[in-house]
Amino acid sequence: MQVTVREFTRKFPNYRRAALAGKQVEVRDRKGNGFVFRATDTKSVSLAEAMGNLLGSVQSGRRKKTLAGYGRD
Repeated sequence: MQVTVREFTRKFPNYRRAALAGKQVEVRDRKGNGFVFRATDTKSVSLAEAMGNLLGSVQSGRRKKTLAGYGRD
């Protein structure tokens, strides 16, 4: 569905519900620039997933299985 910026700001709750239902809202400004509004999946990331690639990426000169040098001396 295509709407103008003015209509989008006035009826934002309606377009938000439409985006959550899976629809894509295309917004056009006066100059003809286009913007797309759609919902995305929000997936929470655990600390283990966020730090998964960190192990081994920094060469500290110590064995990687110890916590020595990481604030616990």
